[in-house]
Amino acid sequence: MKKLILIAVAVMNALLLMGQNAPLQSDVRPLIGVSCSHPGNNSSTRMTYTNSVIKAGGTPVLIPVTTDSVVLKDILDRVDGLLLIGGGDIHPSYYGEEAVPELGEVDSLRDVYDIALIQMAHDMKMPMFGVCRGEQLINVAFGGTLYQDIPSQHPDTTIRHRQKEPGIEATHCVGFVEGSILGDVIGQKELMTNSFHHQAVKDIAPGFRISAWSLDSIPEAIESAEGKPIWGVQFHPEYQTDNGDEVSARFFYFFLEEANKYRLQKVRKQVINKFQGIGRKVQLK
Repeated sequence: MKKLILIAVAVMNALLLMGQNAPLQSDVRPLIGVSCSHPGNNSSTRMTYTNSVIKAGGTPVLIPVTTDSVVLKDILDRVDGLLLIGGGDIHPSYYGEEAVPELGEVDSLRDVYDIALIQMAHDMKMPMFGVCRGEQLINVAFGGTLYQDIPSQHPDTTIRHRQKEPGIEATHCVGFVEGSILGDVIGQKELMTNSFHHQAVKDIAPGFRISAWSLDSIPEAIESAEGKPIWGVQFHPEYQTDNGDEVSARFFYFFLEEANKYRLQKVRKQVINKFQGIGRKVQLK
């Protein structure tokens, strides 16, 4: 009996490992936890985010804004990736600075909620993808700093980083660093993007690297330099993805592929634990 159990575990491991390189299947969709903004007394997100997850082969799950760590952990235990959406400014106390007069609106509840999500997801080795504020949050959560206000703190900027045009319109160019993961994902050296921010990464967090720059030297994308599944972009690829742009959609296809790998690893652990439990019961008998 013990020999049969070991053989079964070996076969299941082989099947799961083979599946890690398989394309996403329509009948097994990774669950993606999507962080929410906090307007009024609501927990909400734009459909451009959820539609982008769906387009890439995932099922979005909105994570309500709460500081209840038990609830947040319970949700993260059930999902396979964390998408951190855009929004308002992050309070500078999180990176050891006093607020400048140009600081925009901050939401202390959302700051606590977002930082808690990042820390929990990191502890679980869960794939994370941050957009705009989401990218900035990742940098701050791991020890980096921000320009609280680009116009006043980076006065030689030549690009209008808070555009007036709709999100589906690209207004400036982003250049990817050669050899960066996100540069390889997008498959080209430059990308025309939209821009809706007045804050940005200043000092990169330890263990991370800048993977894209604007022409006026503002960081436009970051990624782990230690092989962790964490990436972020300053712009908003979800607008173009939802509008049918296949180049911007590559970010979400990549993120969903990583989430699927994470899902399969979870299944593998569950199967191994189940068979090991059976083995222990057999040995006791």
